[in-house]
Amino acid sequence: MVIGAGIGGLTATRVLADRFERVVLVESGVLPAVAGPRDGVPQARHVHGMPARGARQLEELFPGLRAELTAAGAPLFDHGLRASTTVFAGLVPRARAGVQAQCFSRDLLEWSLRRRVVEQPQVRVRDRSPVTGLCWSRDATRVVGVRLSGGEVLDAALVVDASGRFSKLPQWLVEAGYPRPAVQVVDAGLAYATMVFDAPGRGFDALQHMNSAPDLPRGAFVVHVEGGRWMATVFGAGGDHPPTDEQGWREFAGTLGNADLDALLASATPVKGAGIHGFKRTENRRYAYAAIRRWPRRLVAIGDSVAAFDPVFGQGMTVSVLQAEALGETLAGADDLDAVARRAQRRVAAIVRTPWLMSVSEDLAWHHYRERGTLPLWLRPVFWYKRRLIRLVVADAEVFRAFLSVYHMVRSPAALVGPRVLAKVCFRVPRLGPVKTATGSDGARQNSETVVPRLRGAEAKGGRACRKPNRSG
Repeated sequence: MVIGAGIGGLTATRVLADRFERVVLVESGVLPAVAGPRDGVPQARHVHGMPARGARQLEELFPGLRAELTAAGAPLFDHGLRASTTVFAGLVPRARAGVQAQCFSRDLLEWSLRRRVVEQPQVRVRDRSPVTGLCWSRDATRVVGVRLSGGEVLDAALVVDASGRFSKLPQWLVEAGYPRPAVQVVDAGLAYATMVFDAPGRGFDALQHMNSAPDLPRGAFVVHVEGGRWMATVFGAGGDHPPTDEQGWREFAGTLGNADLDALLASATPVKGAGIHGFKRTENRRYAYAAIRRWPRRLVAIGDSVAAFDPVFGQGMTVSVLQAEALGETLAGADDLDAVARRAQRRVAAIVRTPWLMSVSEDLAWHHYRERGTLPLWLRPVFWYKRRLIRLVVADAEVFRAFLSVYHMVRSPAALVGPRVLAKVCFRVPRLGPVKTATGSDGARQNSETVVPRLRGAEAKGGRACRKPNRSG
């Protein structure tokens, strides 16, 4: 039994179908018969990133998926050559990186996966079936099924919670007498808003304009997706949120001073009826399920149910895929199904650890600048190194390639502190000159003089604060 038909739920269903005679996928909303928005997933209307590692693992689980997405119109390209990337130090020069990226809407990806999953004879899908609780053995040590909103009970030999960021699992555990899991929340006060456009092709298939604490709270992600359309998401951290009306949205985008983005939007026509969609629930949230000593048998949580990441970093879908694969590997090596859940939950926690540290390092900086106007002593060396590294990304192709390989989760973050990169960060960082932010439509680099106020003290406290970890349970 799998709860939730998102990326984590679909990949878990695919993995379980290799090992069980029947797998039931339960989804609370309506699953569209074609590529389209899924109920209850407001973040699906925004730009999504699938790092190269996640794409590679999906291709292993669903052979031919990449070609299918390409045939549907999703561009496939070398990230270093076909992405316009701007960081606080300026425009990153284009260079072949050897890292393949593909742009598509989440609707297309989910539909492609869902169609393949439901074609498997072992799989049964139940949409419009909200799960309201778990069913337990008499001694409440083992999960034996789920209860639906209408009172129907579905028995299961194994239950996988992949219901996402708004999972009710902590509540269900408490109801059964288990401790509430400790939760860690790191909130950068970030929100984003997305428009979909028709526009002519450009010299890039993706655009990244990265924000940076504490001076540059605003940024943007733009991708060229299927159907020749462009999906553009602008965002702001520290409570500096983008408007959701067209004029305000365009003005917000214009403050970035990004010539590539300005040229694209100047020739773009909003898709009729698409509207502008905002989203504010972007906090990083991690539950310490693996730390619960008496974990129930036959229950595994994966994906955003365990750790939901700030979407700006684009890690969530890949982490979900890796966790589903880890569940399959745990099942393959187990003789007793009762022993699977705890082992799998520990592997899920291990997979989360590194992406979590990558995501919260920047968001912690936003929190501390907003609350205190400065960084704590323990975070200053990390931030010093990171800023010097980003300056090198603009000036050094080798460092840029290493950075992209880590961004795409192909290599460990240790690649950014290896001897060669470490020496360059410490001794060869160039001085900052005029900040180059884009090439412009004519290919000539342009400089930005846009100034965004720095978040300091009381002026910064209008945004949402980082909530302290709840250590109860």
